[in-house]
Amino acid sequence: PNMYKIAGELIPCVMHVAARAVAGQALSIFGDQNDIQAVRSTGFAILFGSSVQQAVDFALASHIATLRSRVPFVHAFDGFRTSHEIQKIQAYPKEIFQKVVELLAPEIDAHRARGLNPNHPHARGTAQCDDIYFQAVEAANKYYLDVPHYVEEAFAWIEKL
Repeated sequence: PNMYKIAGELIPCVMHVAARAVAGQALSIFGDQNDIQAVRSTGFAILFGSSVQQAVDFALASHIATLRSRVPFVHAFDGFRTSHEIQKIQAYPKEIFQKVVELLAPEIDAHRARGLNPNHPHARGTAQCDDIYFQAVEAANKYYLDVPHYVEEAFAWIEKL
């Protein structure tokens, strides 16, 4: 329920998930990613890396894209193979993250401004009739339609940095 609420309120968020099989009739360490498939209907965008380097790159890209688009993201990678793989990667120096924060300063400020504040109270989570509820659902579509652009833009930023 929380993921639906986060997506419904267009709250920038990234969940990093080491995907594994969800226990059914027995425990399994193999990565069929059915845990990620279970969240597809929540409204979260999903970036799924298939290598250790992609896990690093997609983590940063998902943070950039969620702040730019306001759509929450699940950044996933194979929880058995990738998390146990020993590979050399191109790690990002601290300066890259500082530059990203500088570039995203307007989005970060806007995100903070949307947060709850006792000095500026407002109502959230109200009950709505179906006509108003579905108008709000349709109004959110423009944010989701822009997600591919913001993901491509995030990778372009990373490439330039």
